Formats: sequence, structure tokens, C-alpha cells
Amino acid sequence: MKRQRARAGLNRESGLSLVELLIAMTIGLLLLAGLTLIFVNSSEANRELQKTAQQIENGRYAADIIAQDLKLAGYYGHQHESLPAPAALPDPCDTNTAKLQEALAYPVQGYRAANLTSAPDISTTTCGAALLTAANLKAGSDILVVRRAHTVPISTAAGSAVANEVYIQSTGTQVEVQVGSAAKVLNGKASGGASSWWVNSGTPPTIPAPIRKLHTHVYFVAPCSAGGGAGGVCQAGDDTIPTLKRLELGVGPAMTIVPLVEGIEHLKIEYGVDNSPATVNPATGLAGDASVDSYATTPADWAQVIAAKVYILARNTLPTTGYVDDKTYLVGTAPGVAGTNLVAAPNDNFRRHVFSAAVRLINAAGRREIP
Repeated sequence: MKRQRARAGLNRESGLSLVELLIAMTIGLLLLAGLTLIFVNSSEANRELQKTAQQIENGRYAADIIAQDLKLAGYYGHQHESLPAPAALPDPCDTNTAKLQEALAYPVQGYRAANLTSAPDISTTTCGAALLTAANLKAGSDILVVRRAHTVPISTAAGSAVANEVYIQSTGTQVEVQVGSAAKVLNGKASGGASSWWVNSGTPPTIPAPIRKLHTHVYFVAPCSAGGGAGGVCQAGDDTIPTLKRLELGVGPAMTIVPLVEGIEHLKIEYGVDNSPATVNPATGLAGDASVDSYATTPADWAQVIAAKVYILARNTLPTTGYVDDKTYLVGTAPGVAGTNLVAAPNDNFRRHVFSAAVRLINAAGRREIP
């Protein structure tokens, strides 16, 4: 009997009472809740870090794309002399070869969004009729036009030119814009005609002037990343991620929309103008001395632009819970003016940052340098 009781006592001592079990479970739950909280906070911090890293990458990448293109603005192969300016500013989306050739006098141009009253206004051009409508432009953001030739010429072998692609052929003093056709010939024009242009003025060995693809890029900020309208134009029901895009001159000839970087909310350009001395230098055939005399958002003469300052307002593509952006951003160096370079955040949950780049238009400035 005593042995049974002793055995029963041992069993009771080796187990846990209900109270002890509840206490152990409570402690375990508290530890688990703490670990869960640490994990959630760590994950949230990591997500915010990724958002910030993505924003920095997008902002710098967007600024670099534009800066690199601006550095090559006005590069037309062997051409180095000044080009005659047309009577009126060229339409950046006019694909007529004669108009494209006239437009070469302006390596860069700038426009305001179609829903602003400031001139020049893109809505008066061919672009504004279809691709750069008010619905496809971020209000207040600038529009930048860059013209240049491809840095690598096409092969002179037969069949190297693409039908309905736009090309430029140039020597030091001659320039011609051409459209590729099915009749592609060796050492000649993309349109199939025999070339009489030689880069060494006919001195043996005679080398035909190279043919390069002509680029016309029109940078703008759209209110969506993937437009559902004709040609990729933003419309009601599309996403609301502001995106840096550009129109590109391509086969047709035609302009097409190409998305570049998401999360770009605002683009502003200040142009460096060289207009002093005002008299034409006989050595260069141009006024100025390749030094920036002033910066302007709308230069009186776009042919005098030799530098640019690019300002980009980038935001996260995803919101941050609990964060409210009510700041005002100065996108440029000029005194802030609402609706131009003073941008107020709409009290939303997106983080923002301003990125900038200063660029010298090497080709436009180089032609003004005194030999």
C-alpha cells in the first residue's frame, strides 16, 4: 500500500500542473509575439530600404540617360560647320526629310506641357495632336527634344540600310537626310542613289561619307507607365505611376513612345546660352565664344544653347504606410515659381527626391570654339 502511494507520489512530482502549463504557454506566446514583431519591423525596414534604393537608382538613371543624350546633341558625323536655321522652330515630330534636315540647326529644343499656358507649347505641334496630348503629359513638366546621329555608321555593304528608316550622311560641309529603301547599294545613299561625297575631298584613296541613323528623341513625363490608348498614350483606367518616356524617330518614318524609367514625376531643364560676343566670329561662322553667358528656361534663340542643367523629381513607385509628403520641391536654380519649377507634393504616401545633372553640349559648344 505504501509502495503504491509512493509510486503515485512520484508520478505527481514528475508532471506539470495545469497552472504551470498555462504559465509556460503564456511565456512562449509572449516570446513568439516579440519575435514576430521583430520580424515584421525588420521586413518593413527592408522593404523601405529597397524602395529608397530603387528611387535613387531610378532618379540617377533617368538623369544619366538624358545627360548622355545631351552630350551627343548636334553630333552629325563629319559635319562641323554651322547649319542654316529655318524660318520657324521645327516641329519635332514632322518626319518629312526636308523638315528633318532643317531641324538639324537646333540640336535641342524645349517645350511646356500642353495643359500650361507658357510658350512654347507642344500642343501646337504634330506631337500634340496624337502622342503628346494633355492626358499623356504630367502637368508642369518640361519636354526636351534632342537631335543627333548614331555614333556608329551603318555598313556600306548592300542591304545594310533598313527600309523606311531615317539616315544622315555628311561631310565637313555637306549634310543630307535620307530614308532607306529596298534598293540599298554599296558605298552610296541609303535611298539607293550613288554617292558623290568623299570625306577626304577626293584625294586618293577616296572614302565615301559614312551613313548614320538619325535620332530624334523627345523626352517627357507621362502620368502612367503603360498607356492603354493608341500608340501607348495614357488614358482613364491606366496605372498612376509617373514615368519618364520619350518619342523616338523610327521606321515609317514615324515617332513611337518608348517608356524609360518609372517613378519620375517631374522634369525641368535650364539651358545654357552663349550669345556674347553677339557679332559673328569669322573663324567659326557663329556668334559667341563657347562659354555659357546665362541660363534660361526658354532661350530666345535655341541655336545658341551649348549647355543644360537637368532636374528630375523622382518618387517611390510604391507608397509608404503612415508617411505623408507635404513638402515643396525646388526643381531648378531659378527662384521658385508655382507651376514652373516649384513643385508641391500632394500630401500622399510617396517619398520623393530631386536629382540633377549639368551637361555641356560638346558638339554645339565645340563649333563655337575659336581655333
